[in-house]
This record gives sequence, structure tokens and C-alpha cells, in this order.
Amino acid sequence: MIKVTAENYSIIKEKIERAPTFVYSILDRVIDGIVYADNENLHSLLFQTKSGIYYVYGDSFSEQVVSKLAALLQESIEESKRFTLFSFSDDWNDKIEQRLDGHIKKLERYTFTFAKNAYNDRERRELLDYEFIKIKQPQIEHSLEFDNQYYEEYWGSTSNFLENGFGFCLQHGDNIVSEAVSIFKSRQFAEIDIVTDPNYRGKGLASLIAEKFIDYCLLNDIQPCWDCDIHNQASYHLGTKLSFSNPQKYAIYIKS
Repeated sequence: MIKVTAENYSIIKEKIERAPTFVYSILDRVIDGIVYADNENLHSLLFQTKSGIYYVYGDSFSEQVVSKLAALLQESIEESKRFTLFSFSDDWNDKIEQRLDGHIKKLERYTFTFAKNAYNDRERRELLDYEFIKIKQPQIEHSLEFDNQYYEEYWGSTSNFLENGFGFCLQHGDNIVSEAVSIFKSRQFAEIDIVTDPNYRGKGLASLIAEKFIDYCLLNDIQPCWDCDIHNQASYHLGTKLSFSNPQKYAIYIKS
């Protein structure tokens, strides 16, 4: 395996047809990561974030990539680190399951396509008694879930998120009751992560804060991205309500 230099990232961006948002975050150098290739022809690729999230792409016949994954999995077991592997390819899934059998557990998720015209034609609900606030350090200090540790895991640091990411919270009085942040972002894409105070659920607040996130994306020529676990019916229905359509199933693998 070779490490691909940043000078070749633009070539890879043109090469890949579909990938998780964090892959584009690495390629745009918004977050730190490593891109491995089987050779200089870049036929098979392995993307790695600092927090232990991986994605395989390209020719699934590469033994080098699978051997590297096996080594990374073993390292994560020995050092109690995270190991989360994304795959959008059935061929890769077969290869991964054959080679890493007994050490991994397969989960399935959906990724959606955003229908901009349908979103713009939606009826909007009027907001009463709540205030939208763009997330900065004071909001992070009082966040429901997206605290400094969250941004350190996915962004490398809170300061990197504040400089290159974005998010909004919905406040009721002095309380933050719902939040939507970019768990990953690149120049072109932003993947949404949402949390709502359990005491305020059932009021449609997740939809309102998600609209704020999406509106910001559209104003800044960014494509919003929505992914969810296939069993998360609440997220599935919220996504479709917000004009995310055509769900496509993909696999992730974690340590068993």
C-alpha cells in the first residue's frame, strides 16, 4: 500500500462517483485523514479518518487493501480504538466479510438524494416562541450532545469545526432544545446530524432546525446530505419529509 499525496486528491475527487461525506472532507483537506492506494494507478483506495472511520472504493480484487484493513482492525482491537468501515459495494462487502469474518458485525444504512425543487416547494410552518442561533463556542458549552468531545472526534478540534463547519440550535428561553450540525463537511457537501431534547420531541422542532441547516447549505452552494440507520424510522421519515428521496442501502462494519 502507498499513501496518496495531497497533490493527487483532486484526481481522486474526479475519479470517485459516490462516497460518504467524510471522504470529501479528507480530499478537500477540511479534516485530517489518510488515503491509501494499492498502486500509483489508484485502482483501489482506502480512506481513513483520525477517529477510525474508513471507506473502501474501487477494485475489490486488491489483496493489499484487505490486508491493510485486517491490520487496522487488529490494531483497533489491541488499542481499544474505534473501527467503523463504510462500503457502498456488494463486491467489497463479500471480500470484507470473507477476510474479517468473526471479528466484525455488519450494519446497514441508507443514503438519500436531495430533491432541491421539492424542498423549495414545501409549505413552511411558522416558528413561535423559539429562537434560531448559529452555533459558536458558548452554544457548544451548553449543547445537548454536540460538545467539545464530539468535535474533537469528528473534526479533530472544536476550533476546526468553528472555522470550517457550521450548525444551528433552537433555543426556548434560556434552553437549547434542538440542534443541527455538520458532522462532516467538504467544499461541496455537508452531512447533517440532529439532536432534540427528549422533553421537546413531538413538536416538529427537528424539522425546523433541519430546515435552517438546509437553507444555509443552499445559500452557500452546498449540497445537504442525509444518512440514517435502516431501522431508524424517525430519521427516515424526517428525511423524506425534508425532500430527501431515493434511499440507497449501504453497509458499515464495526468490531463484533
